Amino acid sequence: MLEADLHVHSLFSACGLHTLLELLEHGHAIGLKAMAVTDHGPGVGEGRLTSVFFERFRSPFPEIKLYKGLELNVMPERGTVDVVWQFMPFIDILLMGVHPNLPTGQSTGYYTDLTLAALDNYPFIDIVTHPNDGTYPLDYRRLAQSAKRFGMAIELNNSKVLYHRSTAEEAVELIHACKEARCLMAMNSDTHALLELGADDAVRPLLEKAGFPLERLVNRSADAASRFIESRRELKRAAVRSRKK
Repeated sequence: MLEADLHVHSLFSACGLHTLLELLEHGHAIGLKAMAVTDHGPGVGEGRLTSVFFERFRSPFPEIKLYKGLELNVMPERGTVDVVWQFMPFIDILLMGVHPNLPTGQSTGYYTDLTLAALDNYPFIDIVTHPNDGTYPLDYRRLAQSAKRFGMAIELNNSKVLYHRSTAEEAVELIHACKEARCLMAMNSDTHALLELGADDAVRPLLEKAGFPLERLVNRSADAASRFIESRRELKRAAVRSRKK
């Protein structure tokens, strides 16, 4: 099980089933030490993001470090993502992935070019989510090289393999691309239903068998996750300051 799960959806995403308190309560029960709530940005046309969560919510479970984040969406307009700037001063971690707001059936080059253009324009993104989703194929080597350049992490997504939306072979190919590029990785549950929280059983054996260096796994422990998040916080602050000028 993960100590720090950095990709969790609540009811604030249309695809999430549980409240923040349900997630925190269950995380406490299973011994989770850190959790990032990363609901979808508005680009997928779903959910109900609220400033109350970002500006005012305080967890009643001090044993679990709560990080406030978003999972942004690569947009069809080249080089853009759906950043919600009003929340940025309160954001701890930003994820970004390809989602159904983009058309299906396009080439690997199409999805990869859009993703890399977005990373170029938003270098304060921390983790690229589920690149091994076969519906939106990405060039793993190009992606890993870009992540290495920006100090971002590439996600190994437990749910994609667990629910057979990606094969183990595709996940291993992604791991090897990251290993070759010497980029960082994050292993996350992508929780939408409660019992998925903290789960890594579908992908941890693949990571270990591939020999990926654990020191490059940003959430290998809660302390490591904290160091990664804090090391990238100034990038977000600088983006907010630049936008105000």
